[in-house]
Amino acid sequence: MIKQDRFILIWMENLLIQDKITDKDKSVVDSLNLRIDSGEFVCISGLYGPDKISFINTLGCLDRPDAGKYLYNYIDTAMIEKLKLDCVRSGIGFLFRNLNLIEELTVYQNIEIPIQTDSKPEKNQAILDEAEKLGLSSLLNSQVKKLTELEKHKVAMARALAVKPILIIADEPASNLKEQDANIMLDFLQELNVKGTAVICFSERKQLCDKAERHIIFENGSIISDNKVLTAARRLELYDEACRQ
Repeated sequence: MIKQDRFILIWMENLLIQDKITDKDKSVVDSLNLRIDSGEFVCISGLYGPDKISFINTLGCLDRPDAGKYLYNYIDTAMIEKLKLDCVRSGIGFLFRNLNLIEELTVYQNIEIPIQTDSKPEKNQAILDEAEKLGLSSLLNSQVKKLTELEKHKVAMARALAVKPILIIADEPASNLKEQDANIMLDFLQELNVKGTAVICFSERKQLCDKAERHIIFENGSIISDNKVLTAARRLELYDEACRQ
């Protein structure tokens, strides 16, 4: 069920993010104001290359903003030491466009990466649980390089879910997949969201944006469109209909 009691998960006020990849003097966004609530499914379009990476890194608490205010789960990320951002982002799961899997390691070892410091029983149970959800139980001891593209995407998803996230940040989560396989991954994201996990996807694909509750479009570092695509209630209805088919 969709989580009804939403709270402000992301609050950006007069935010400045500079390009930390190629040109530190270039602004990715300036004077940005944005609010995203817990449990929302938001698709963001119009950010590309280094601009998108810099924005995702700040959004996901990998970097601090250059100016302005960014509150994630009521914590002002600009006011804490960079090393302490590790604790702030502990409830964020990442799905990278290039997956960022270590091909020589097994499925189990890749899922384990973000929870290595957890106790062994807790860590092992989390890995087994997420592998089962995604149909990976029989592949846990297989090297990632031997998997199909869809299986690799599932491993990346399981790794993101191992941290028990309240937010998933996904950069083109269905890239390099055939349409049928892409739908499998997008439906899984939708299922997560229906159960209460906030999802922010960066994508130019209409197929994905049409599944979102809200679609934000950037142009030249500013928001030019922020529209409701589907209400939360309507998204739940469509999800229930799909499950019954």
